[in-house]
Amino acid sequence: MAEEYIHSNTPRHPLTRSDSDAFILEMDPTIASSDAASDHDSTPQVEKDVCYPIPPTAPVVPSQSTIDRDALQKYLLVEGDGDTLTKYDVKLDFLLEASQNKHSRRFSDFGDAPYDPNKVKAKTDRYTYYEASTGSLKSSSFRELLIKPTTAGGTVASLLIKSSCWWVDIFAPTDQEMRVLSKIFRMHPLTTEDIQAQESREKCEIFQNYMFISFRSFNHDYSSQDYLEAVNFYIIIFKDGVLTFRFKPLPHPHNVRKRIHQLKDYIDITPEWINYALIDNVTDSFAPLIQHTELEVDSIDDLVLVLNGSEQTDMLRRIGSCRKMVMQLLRLLGPKADVVRSLIKRYDDKAKETEFLNQRRQQNPQQRKMMVGKDIVNETSLQHEIVLFLGDIQDHLHTMLQNVNHYDLVLGRAHRNYLGQISIELSQAGNNTNEVINRLTFLATLVIPLNLVAGLFGMNVHVPGQDANDLAWFFWIIMGMAMYVTFMLAFGKRFNFL
Repeated sequence: MAEEYIHSNTPRHPLTRSDSDAFILEMDPTIASSDAASDHDSTPQVEKDVCYPIPPTAPVVPSQSTIDRDALQKYLLVEGDGDTLTKYDVKLDFLLEASQNKHSRRFSDFGDAPYDPNKVKAKTDRYTYYEASTGSLKSSSFRELLIKPTTAGGTVASLLIKSSCWWVDIFAPTDQEMRVLSKIFRMHPLTTEDIQAQESREKCEIFQNYMFISFRSFNHDYSSQDYLEAVNFYIIIFKDGVLTFRFKPLPHPHNVRKRIHQLKDYIDITPEWINYALIDNVTDSFAPLIQHTELEVDSIDDLVLVLNGSEQTDMLRRIGSCRKMVMQLLRLLGPKADVVRSLIKRYDDKAKETEFLNQRRQQNPQQRKMMVGKDIVNETSLQHEIVLFLGDIQDHLHTMLQNVNHYDLVLGRAHRNYLGQISIELSQAGNNTNEVINRLTFLATLVIPLNLVAGLFGMNVHVPGQDANDLAWFFWIIMGMAMYVTFMLAFGKRFNFL
């Protein structure tokens, strides 16, 4: 953060650091010292010791720049592709220790399956430097990118120091490369650890000289087995540039560079605008998925009660596949609204902070002279524009979340309707089976007396009519059986046994 205050009701003293690698908060030295002088006598000593561990007499160190020039020069001077950071003082050896210690947190324990950077081909252009005036410059290593000449004159290393809006996109950095980048760009160890561990939680964190944003996308390769799987995408916004990190191929950096190339003559390209364009492109990439899901949900909802029999064999599979996509969309879209809300709050606080500092400096004659040549009004208006753009993204995210939740409810209803339809069909089939069994049982009951009579006359015993010389007895028996069958059929038809 550009300006930080420890407590609103206590005097403010400047916080400094003892070396260039310590990451602590700084305040405006003139304002802090003037407030401290006015309230010095009224503040208890205990409160001073608790709130301000560094004495107010310590020398004030100016706010550090984005890039550590000494580290950059030393990195370029050292030859070879080895671990160059061990050749000079460095305080980021935790990455090297993490890679050697199997019990350390090498990857996130709670996120998705991490991607191994060593699987990337050596000749792949993993580093891309972009600026509106020079275009895109790509290289397979950070060292080659820094020494690459540009159309504006000089090398990329010189442009990083001079340019007011640069962008470096990094694909699958290794431990050694992360140590180099952390030293050169003054990245906090917590940020470096989150990137290297491929932390999956989406968040927006504020550090002294940059903002760190984790904003996940998804695998866009339709032919891949990991299609729609979450892909971590990290953005670091400095006051004069942007760093992006990713461990799997994503189309968003290319799309944003193409958009900047088309709009560079009409808008002011700033790091905040690049961050907005990246978040906007990630958000817009979900629109085709939601449209496809909507068509599939409408089709399922219309057909679930119309199809029957063999036509419903794949309906359950379609419902399950569509619900899986909806769950993935809910998982990816859910935390994004909170990240955008945090960004909007940060820019609002920064605008209020800038306005407050402007008022305080206007009251101080010495600081009024320091404000000559600074366009604070323009900076505030640009931040206001970014807040409007981010608010539009937030609206889109809320709309998509509402639609996806609605699709989930429709699919749940369709699933219940499908199960109800299947249950009805099974009940109908059971009823039909019961009717057939009832008819067969009645017919078997009808045949049993006939078998009894036929069996009696078929035994080797003396039966009525055996001594008669005509067939009268035989015809009377046959006629009795026929009358019995006719009566039983009429009885069964009357009482719905048949």
